[in-house]
Amino acid sequence: GRWRGAGRPLVARSRVQRRSSVEDDARTPAEEYLESLGFSAGEMRKVKALYLRRFNPDVSSKAKPVLSWLSELTMTKVQVKKVVTSCPSIFRLSLEGNLKPVAQWLSSLGMDDSQVAKTIGKWPQILGCSVDGNLKPTTQWFSSLGMDDLQVAKVIARCSQILGLNLDKNLKPKVTILQEQGFAGSQLVSCIARHPQLLSYSSTRLARRGSILDAQG
Repeated sequence: GRWRGAGRPLVARSRVQRRSSVEDDARTPAEEYLESLGFSAGEMRKVKALYLRRFNPDVSSKAKPVLSWLSELTMTKVQVKKVVTSCPSIFRLSLEGNLKPVAQWLSSLGMDDSQVAKTIGKWPQILGCSVDGNLKPTTQWFSSLGMDDLQVAKVIARCSQILGLNLDKNLKPKVTILQEQGFAGSQLVSCIARHPQLLSYSSTRLARRGSILDAQG
């Protein structure tokens, strides 16, 4: 009797674990929806890994409207898949409060529909950025350096991920490094406009790269 009774809690725990495992393995409606659109098993693994919790956004109010909107931006199926697999958190964002305002802001920089789609496709995390708290201050700072609207738009299109960098702690110190390398005025503006990826480098790498560019004139 002693051994039989002692084993019961283990049996109960085992059943709970099996039931939990079955629940984890069961596909959610959102997963089934993406699979029906052609997302492969490998792509679904990426989505679930980056979502950080069970991937179960509401299909009718979140998944369908977001994917439909991405398609309206003239994105190809490949671009839409890249956005979803690299940044599935877009399904947690508000379409009207987050996603559309970012796209409208990119359009306000002078980008056409294909450029907006390409910019979002290259760095989907931009959709989670605040227009007033992050995007506008950064582009206004670029303008204060002497860039015209076209140059600002080109910088964003070429290296949109720099919009995710902190303005005071990252971008401004990087420009200071370039200035210390001898870049100033129109030369500084031209350097950033032609090589915006420099601002995403580490300070050490930037100093080394800046010296090379300065030597090349």
